[in-house]
Amino acid sequence: MGVRGLLSTCLRNSNACSDTFDLVKEARQQNGIELIVDYSSFKHHILLKFWIGLSKLRRNDYLYILGGEYASLHNYVTKLVNDLKSRGIHLVFYIDGEKGSSIEGSEQKLDTWKKRHMEDTERLSLIFNVLQQKTDISKLPWETQINPVLLDDQFMASLRLCDCEIHQSPAGEADLPIIRALRDRPKAFAILSNDADFCVFKESRLIPDKLFDIENDLKLREPRELPEQPRKLIVKVISTENVMAMLGKLAINTNIPYLHVSVMEILLVEMSIVAGNDYTGPYMQRALIPTEYTAIRSMSNLTYRTLPTGSKLSEKLTRIHIWLTKHDPGFRQAVIHSRNFYNLIADSDKCPQKGDFSQDKICSGQYPSNIMSMHNHFYWYRMLLEDNRLESCLSHRYVLTSTTLFSRKTSSCTHIQQVEAKANVHAPPLDTIEPDKILDNLETVHTFTSTGATVNWFERYGRKKGFICYILRYFLLLNWRQNLQVIEDEFLALVAMVMGRWGEKKYQAIVIRPTVRCVTIGNWIQDVYRHGYHMFGSVLHIRHEFPLPRELFSGSVWTAMYMVCQDA
Repeated sequence: MGVRGLLSTCLRNSNACSDTFDLVKEARQQNGIELIVDYSSFKHHILLKFWIGLSKLRRNDYLYILGGEYASLHNYVTKLVNDLKSRGIHLVFYIDGEKGSSIEGSEQKLDTWKKRHMEDTERLSLIFNVLQQKTDISKLPWETQINPVLLDDQFMASLRLCDCEIHQSPAGEADLPIIRALRDRPKAFAILSNDADFCVFKESRLIPDKLFDIENDLKLREPRELPEQPRKLIVKVISTENVMAMLGKLAINTNIPYLHVSVMEILLVEMSIVAGNDYTGPYMQRALIPTEYTAIRSMSNLTYRTLPTGSKLSEKLTRIHIWLTKHDPGFRQAVIHSRNFYNLIADSDKCPQKGDFSQDKICSGQYPSNIMSMHNHFYWYRMLLEDNRLESCLSHRYVLTSTTLFSRKTSSCTHIQQVEAKANVHAPPLDTIEPDKILDNLETVHTFTSTGATVNWFERYGRKKGFICYILRYFLLLNWRQNLQVIEDEFLALVAMVMGRWGEKKYQAIVIRPTVRCVTIGNWIQDVYRHGYHMFGSVLHIRHEFPLPRELFSGSVWTAMYMVCQDA
């Protein structure tokens, strides 16, 4: 959920609220340890370090906006994970359900998602300024990035190749499974995450990004292709007990009487509610005047200025609670949920059983989590780095009934629309699809993507190259004389990239500022691939037959091919 201001307070006082460990030494002494990994946090942490190191190595600051260097990323991730495993440090990954996979969670967090979406669109605008030559790339912060379209598909394929243990939440966030794994798994050492919730749970142990590898033993930000196998790996672990002790000392420093540990445990939860976690934050922001909200929205402000005395909340916090609880039933429910959540009374979100959409198939990774979101009548269109004057490139109608589609209409708003399912589509019911009937399932892909074509590309070129032909043809049908209005040279550049098996390395060293159109076309073809691989491949049990992103796409290769076709 996230607690506003708590993690930054802990990081500023890291010596007081954390203990230092050498993970290599701990793993050797304990005959192996496990890190419980928040996948989303880990992915963003590693991706940032990857871009910084690769850009320094190739002397090309444009790499991270070109569209994805998937082969290089694959080598980087597998080297890191296998090196840690060789030292007895095993990563166990937990993944949140997609937006909309939990009906209750969607109702509670929609405002938070919209707010984060607007933050993403602001980053998008900054990148567009670079592409349009309004801003120099050197002035763009590294954190200003939009994930490559196929990042998750390649990242997950790389982790599976390393035989990592992966747990997909069927609905909602994975916070509760993560904290329970820390307590229940005998080898679990700490949680690797940037989520401040894990500073609040009782008996939690958290390693945030900034306290992981604090002596740079892995060389993650260095100008090199691959991480280094560590002889030692120094981290700082934040524990809930140390956080409460730190807050107690801060209270004494501000002339607030000492609080018993049991009282601090309760008040830590209450402060997270008032500071504004993902559930209570939107209510408080709407209900309070700006000066009041600004005064209490930071955990550090609560700690220094309004920490309760004795076992009662201060007058101000009491007034806020009473007013909101009385006038806003939604806030009441958010407070109850927050207390149950942090005290581990709440249950993990459940996705409803709808035909063959069982939790087991989502948890195992056979079905993507967002397929349940769609059958909950919810689809959050993922953000692409694309020309924002264009409509979304795909209509997601094959599995939808009547669905609310959330997408970015412009850089200043979130567009909400109703999408009706396409009628008379002869799609096989999921419970009739047989995993071992590969030829029949490939024929289904042909039926959906060929649109009147008589040639079966799987039969003509084999399964991997046939799939490439289908996505190229489908992209052409979408964009020839409509939508992107692609011309022949642009399409031939795409064919050259996906069929050419080009090595990324030499192209990564070619410093080219891409145009908005270059990036848009590259991301749209990846989005077509993603729906074929991620959706058709999953429900038809043929994902293993298709090429991986690292075998097809490279932002640096595509940019070079596209710019050459412009000069022809």
